Amino acid sequence: MSVVDWLAMALLWGAAISRIRPAMHSHSQRMLWGAFTGLAMSRVFTAAPVVAWLDAATQTELATLLRHLTGLASATSLLAYVEAITRGTRPSRARWIWPTAAVFMAVLTAMFLARGGRIYWMDGAYAPGETAWQGRVYLAVFDSWLMICLTAAGYLFASYSRMAPPLLRVGLVLSTISMVAGVINRAEVMAVNVAHLVNPNTSWQENDVFGQATLLVCIVGITAGTSIPAWRAGAARIREIRALRELRPLWAALTALFPDVALSMKGTLHTRRVRRVVEIRDGMLALTAVAAAPASEDPREVARWLRSSLEAARAGQGTDTPAGEIPGPDFAGNIERETAWLRQVAEAFGQTSAERTPSPAS
Repeated sequence: MSVVDWLAMALLWGAAISRIRPAMHSHSQRMLWGAFTGLAMSRVFTAAPVVAWLDAATQTELATLLRHLTGLASATSLLAYVEAITRGTRPSRARWIWPTAAVFMAVLTAMFLARGGRIYWMDGAYAPGETAWQGRVYLAVFDSWLMICLTAAGYLFASYSRMAPPLLRVGLVLSTISMVAGVINRAEVMAVNVAHLVNPNTSWQENDVFGQATLLVCIVGITAGTSIPAWRAGAARIREIRALRELRPLWAALTALFPDVALSMKGTLHTRRVRRVVEIRDGMLALTAVAAAPASEDPREVARWLRSSLEAARAGQGTDTPAGEIPGPDFAGNIERETAWLRQVAEAFGQTSAERTPSPAS
């Protein structure tokens, strides 16, 4: 293996391993993990010891077939990933991706078996003589689907970059460049194969330096480019988990007293966080039946009101009719600002000591 191959494998395995945990939580992350793992595996099947062992064990060029099948699986996963992250709320446009990929993979496998496991390398790449036309047709089939996936993914990356926020746009532009480099890399191979099929006596050959350079640009670009949206998704997930954790004590205290405010809906972390904010606000509204909401919007004052009102409600004080005014600023539907304010209230709620409301009889 060349230095480029070793560098590519290091990048790909690092990227794949870093995505194993997110892959358990969303379809798009599973597709991204599959893309990097498939591409890393395809590079493994170019390693001379692996190729020699598989050839000797099977008496066929199985490493070649596995290299191409994992490469196609990687490209298909990448296209499915890009389609998932760019379609927004639109219905999926990718129902054709995997069935079409399965057809191409089946054709490659059938051609490989029809040639008795001697489809490409032994037909000239590593042995004396010219590559047989069957091997060139086989490789043309492989390159066709690979280029379709890379071209479609590049188009989706470029289209989405126009409306993406600045940091995400950088990742999308890098990913687009990597897709262009990948298409150029395979287009050269395709052109050489077609030229040899049209004229077997042509002297036109692939340029190894150009091929290695475009491959490296493709791998480095897609690793860096997809890491940015993956990092953003991971950072957003951490923020959602932290917000849920910080809001939980206040939410638990209110829903324990007013279980009817708890909603049964499920969903993503973001949905759960929005639901928790709504449930806390509904609980605070219910609590105004015990004591009027404080005029102050200071989180510490609101936290003290919550403490004293909760104690009074547990003691059976209050009416069944809420006052109708929830403490806090008017956020005009801005859930992020409302979450931030409630997190301050929840923090003060956990820190402040209970303030007992004087009994009317005292």
